Amino acid sequence: MIRNLKTLGVALCAVLALTAVVASAASAAKYTAASYPTTGTGESPVGNDTFKTEAGTVECKSHFEGTLTEASATLTVKPTYTNCRAFGFLEASVEMNGCHYQFTEATFTTADEFHAVVHFLCTTSATKTKVKAGTCELEIGEQSPGGVVNITNNTAAGDVSVKAAVTGIKYTVTQDGFGCPFGGTGAKEGGTYTQDAAVTFDSTNGATIDVG
Repeated sequence: MIRNLKTLGVALCAVLALTAVVASAASAAKYTAASYPTTGTGESPVGNDTFKTEAGTVECKSHFEGTLTEASATLTVKPTYTNCRAFGFLEASVEMNGCHYQFTEATFTTADEFHAVVHFLCTTSATKTKVKAGTCELEIGEQSPGGVVNITNNTAAGDVSVKAAVTGIKYTVTQDGFGCPFGGTGAKEGGTYTQDAAVTFDSTNGATIDVG
């Protein structure tokens, strides 16, 4: 009887382990294209993408670009921000300085929809993205914030839509001059990056791109 129970226990463990592997394989997704290399680009107007800090918001015209050389579990997206306004100032700038986003761990949620984890990576750990507006200046370094990036396959169009809902962003205020609404310089937490509407990524060579 004991031997039978032990055998049953081993068999049950094996089944559970196999189930976990199958479930993991089923939920894991890759960023793919119909041909390689393929570059996808997307844009959104001022006001759609909002980086919120304790001093207020940063809003810019946004351009995104990502290139796939093969099917991959990660996707590097390089942003460019222009026509910026921030913290009540009509003019601002966002200098990426080689920093970019990396989407990983795309997991299936429902029909043609996935959630991806986002990481903020830079050329070196010392490199920072700088946001400047009037007498205010802040820096954003490498990190893996919370929240998700929602990705939807637009099967009929052969492209994907991306909508960010990122939370817990860390940043450092390096200048808090006269008229700047920050509560002093130093390390801050709790920033968010959200998009009011999804940004569509189209390939530049006509190849279909998707997650799956």
